Amino acid sequence: MALTRERGNTFLRRLDFYAGIPLAYATGMLRRVRLPKKFPAHFNPQSICILCFGAIGDLLLASGLVDGLRKRFPDARIDILSSKANEAALPLIRGVDGSASFAITNVAAMIGHARAARYDLLFDTSQWSRVGAIVSNLSGAALTVGFNTAGQHRSWGYDIVALHRGDWHELNNFLALGKAVWGDFEGQPCLCPPLVDEAAQTVLQKTVFCHMWPAPGRGSIFKTWPEEYWAALAATLAEKDLRVCFTGAPGEAGRTEEFIKKFCAGKGNICSVAGRYSLQDLGGIFCHARAVISVNTGIMHLAALLGAPTVGLHGATNPRRWGPYGPRTVSLLPHAGRNAYLDLGFEYPPDAKPNMHSLPVEDVLKALSLLGAMA
Repeated sequence: MALTRERGNTFLRRLDFYAGIPLAYATGMLRRVRLPKKFPAHFNPQSICILCFGAIGDLLLASGLVDGLRKRFPDARIDILSSKANEAALPLIRGVDGSASFAITNVAAMIGHARAARYDLLFDTSQWSRVGAIVSNLSGAALTVGFNTAGQHRSWGYDIVALHRGDWHELNNFLALGKAVWGDFEGQPCLCPPLVDEAAQTVLQKTVFCHMWPAPGRGSIFKTWPEEYWAALAATLAEKDLRVCFTGAPGEAGRTEEFIKKFCAGKGNICSVAGRYSLQDLGGIFCHARAVISVNTGIMHLAALLGAPTVGLHGATNPRRWGPYGPRTVSLLPHAGRNAYLDLGFEYPPDAKPNMHSLPVEDVLKALSLLGAMA
């Protein structure tokens, strides 16, 4: 329920806009007066903080920033401050020394934590929300880095600013934060999933995982593939002697079971595992899966980053910005209607209509064949 309250919450987004913009400006000006920008020629931070108050996919992609920092400063302490919405991904991020998660409304606790740590360097990965900027401005960090995102009025207080670009994949935007400080900065997403025993690996190599449910919120209807299509896809895969497992969060377990009863009753090789595994456990499982098919959500990013053959189903979400990033991925869009218009995640036009029904099952099967998952 906490996740639902944070993700897609229109009231919180409006509060962040109307109260956040003046607060970001005021705290930014206060920081400039009290802590003028200073960047030593041989800057060698001993403590680094990364703010990531977005979704699970944001945090997984931000592991590329962590990787670059760890390689550059192997002895530095690197902490992540996250929101409750993406804290489940924290155990998967390699190279982190410490972490803390907060309800997105508990700004005072975030600031208090950051000030107590007295960080040498702080990166704010927030793209549009003003909460990250306010925490950064009042963090007391010696040097802060954050995004200037067009139209979001949030970058006044950062010591170093990176332009947030709508024509880049979000991973490249996160790496741009590092490049704003060091021009030769490089990093790759680096996750640390748990190991899976050999017997389980054998089963997983014949298992396709399907994730039906987009993140909760008013825009989920524009990202949802029809249940009948999922059922037809599962039936086709089962006929190929593949095991099909539908994933989901604990709160999605009930409706996933209802879907199985309605569309897949009596088919033993089609089942629900929703709510049975943590995100960390799924990471280990996906490393050996035959394939993962998912709407655009954190599960899709997790599978792709770990190298699983991944098919991303996109409607409103722009795959160029938010598509699966990995060695074996395919992104699919509907054939008709308006799609791929989301940049920051909330720009739904007034005339937007659901069109995922115009993405046929055949496209997904062709993508699986292209990835070698149907052989």
